[in-house]
Amino acid sequence: MKNRLKELRQLRQWSQSDLARELGVSRQAANGFESGKFEPSLNMAFKIASLFNVALEDVFIYEAKNSMQTLVKRFTNFLGFEFGFERFTEKAINAIKFANTEAVRSPKSQVEPEHLLVGLLADSTTTSAQLLRANGAILNIETNEHSFESHDNPKLSPQSKFVMELALQVVRLQGKKSIGTEHLLWGLVRLAETDKNNISELFQQYKIDLQALNKQLAETV
Repeated sequence: MKNRLKELRQLRQWSQSDLARELGVSRQAANGFESGKFEPSLNMAFKIASLFNVALEDVFIYEAKNSMQTLVKRFTNFLGFEFGFERFTEKAINAIKFANTEAVRSPKSQVEPEHLLVGLLADSTTTSAQLLRANGAILNIETNEHSFESHDNPKLSPQSKFVMELALQVVRLQGKKSIGTEHLLWGLVRLAETDKNNISELFQQYKIDLQALNKQLAETV
């Protein structure tokens, strides 16, 4: 995977040894990350992005061009879900459909993180629902054979688009081909870390232990 690590390092006027010290790794590892010889772990990739105060996609260059733009554009087609080599799993699609239905029923005109969270809880057989309930989620959602039907294209809020972006980034960093409910949940948890007031309060509202969830999610993803 290509990256801009050398460019970002040089902007800080750091040597590779400086970079290695900041990341807590050997100089050989830093060189490997920079040259593309070694691929960083997911946690290390986020650490690198955080170190330079940029998004993951501003460090790591994916082969498919305009990854996020392609995701959002093709997402509006709703039935295609083809953007590069990734696809949503059927259960992830159903979670998004449920979230979209919830958004349509609400006064809000677009899918917000709160709708995504409900969608991830709706099907008790999904990885996301099992993780959420194992960490305190108390919301009981009634579903029927029509619950996961949606005839409207989802209109995503900026925060929900960010969740999709994070899910896509995680899948690509891991070299996987499917975006599952656990990846969408990963994006929500990461959003909670950046928007500590609103999103964290959302998890608290459903009695979810965010710290414990984050630990289990890291082991799952």
